[in-house]
Amino acid sequence: MHKFSHKFAGFAFGLMLFCGLAAAEPVALNPAHPDRYVVVRGDTLWDIAARFLRDPWRWPDVWHVNPQVENPHLIYPGDILVLTYVDGQRQGSRRKRAAMSHSVSPRTTT
Repeated sequence: MHKFSHKFAGFAFGLMLFCGLAAAEPVALNPAHPDRYVVVRGDTLWDIAARFLRDPWRWPDVWHVNPQVENPHLIYPGDILVLTYVDGQRQGSRRKRAAMSHSVSPRTTT
């Protein structure tokens, strides 16, 4: 089990490194990409990135600039996604996501 945890840690580190390097590279945008996109049934961030960023592996970039999307695997028809890029670099910050989070606790009645 110990070997597995080292392999997993190495994989996770490599993935984070890859994502960090990929995020630093300019994005090849579709010239007709919109500033905002309304999700339709069947859409995934993978498909949206392939369509507008010309590379489906850039889906984390779409997620990054849309802090209202808490789970990248759960987007719904009618959701509005921002696709804001300047000189091939994404605009916006994932830090906004932390400010939007809140906790819910059961209400007690007396």
